[in-house]
Formats: sequence, structure tokens, C-alpha cells
Amino acid sequence: MLDKLKQVNLNTILMLIIIVIFALYLKQCNGKSNLKDEIVIMNMNQLALLDSVTSYKDKSGSLVYEKSALVASKKELKKINKTLYDKVNDLNNNPKIVIRTVTKIVHDTINTKTIVYEYADGSKGLQWDHDTIYNGDSLNYQKLAGETIVKLDGDKLIPIGTKIFTNEVGISFITGLNEGKDSYEIFISSDYPGFKATNIEGAIIDKNMITSNESAIVIGPYIGYGIVFSNGTVGYGVEVGLGITYSLNKPIKKLFSPFGL
Repeated sequence: MLDKLKQVNLNTILMLIIIVIFALYLKQCNGKSNLKDEIVIMNMNQLALLDSVTSYKDKSGSLVYEKSALVASKKELKKINKTLYDKVNDLNNNPKIVIRTVTKIVHDTINTKTIVYEYADGSKGLQWDHDTIYNGDSLNYQKLAGETIVKLDGDKLIPIGTKIFTNEVGISFITGLNEGKDSYEIFISSDYPGFKATNIEGAIIDKNMITSNESAIVIGPYIGYGIVFSNGTVGYGVEVGLGITYSLNKPIKKLFSPFGL
């Protein structure tokens, strides 16, 4: 046994030591990279929790409402935003992004034509309707129709009641996710008159959409054919062994992410 140990080349021992030290160094670098990602996400969430709905006008003059989104797994979302968590938990599938928007629509005064109908019991019906398409978009519309019944008792007007026959509203809106300077922002916009987003809540549940979970260090067996150094000679042949490699995929992705690549 001792004779076999003596036959081990000193250079081989040194090479193994260097490989182990290098592997530990790469593991430390990879750990720091993951920690940095978590710190960035933590800052994003802090900004989202303190953020409020803001608005601006796009190139066509339409109002766009936006608010920062959370970045949290389903388990983390339960602690940060219970309302969103409950909605996600009720779903049959596993969404990557969840968005909840509260809107308010305030209309101006509407003037409509009224037609008076007289009925056999002496009551009168005041029928009215309102059918409008907004901004030439057939997807943004409002349809209202109803009738108010009144009855005269001498000089006294007695209201019988009002029925709404038609009450239909169509609203077209666009919503999505923007990559901002310090966070990811949810936006929503609509050309429907009086449309306003009073609250926006959302979360990116799948963190892999914005970060990479791939390890930069790969340790495992390898097999290949190439140049082989053995006993001071150079030749060609098959190599089989255990290797440690460092993947540049993750740092390269981060390098080009500001350019949308």
C-alpha cells in the first residue's frame, strides 16, 4: 500500500489540491451571487409595499396607471399579501404572475329621450334608454334602458317603481408588466371614459422569470475524446474522469439583461 502511495506523482497531488480550493472558491462566489439576488428582491418588495398607484399619459394621450409588483413565492405571498395568496390558492393551476386591480368609473350626466306610455289602470310609464359606443371603439360601450311607472291620484303623483330592462357595460383595457429602474411595475390602461384604477396589487410568483436558479458550478463525471497527457508524453485518446466546471451562462445573462437580451 505504501509503495503505491509513493508512486503517486507530487504534481498530481498538487493539482488535486488546487482543484479543491478552486471549487470552494467558485461555490463561495455562487453563494454570494444568490444572496445578492435575494437582497435585490427584498428591496423590490419593500418598494412595492410602500408604493401607491401613479398615472401618466402615453403617446396617444391615454392615462396609464401603474404600481410596483411584489416578487414572492406562493409561501412567501401568504405572509406579505394574504388577499392575493387566497386568490391564488383558490385556483386549480399554478400561475406565474397574479394581478388584482380595483377600478372606478365616474360618468358625466347623461341626457336621454323619454317616451310616455299610458296603461289601462291609469298609470303612466316613462321609458328611456341610453346606448353609446365610446371613442369609436365597439368594445367600450354602455347600454341602459328602463321604465319608471307613476300614477296620478287627483293632483298627487304617486311613484309606482322603476325597472331596469338593460344594464350592460363593455370595457376594453390593457394590462401587463414593465421592468422599471428599481422594480417590476404592473400597468393598466383603458380608453373607457371615466376609467380609473384606484388600487393595483400583484406579484411575480415564479422567481425564475426574473432570476436564474441555475448553478454556476457543475461537478460530475465526464467522458470525451481529445489530447491526453500521460507520463510526459502527448497523445490522443478517450478521457474518463470527474470534473469541476464553472458555467458563464448566469453572469452573461446578467450582463445583457439591461438590453433585453
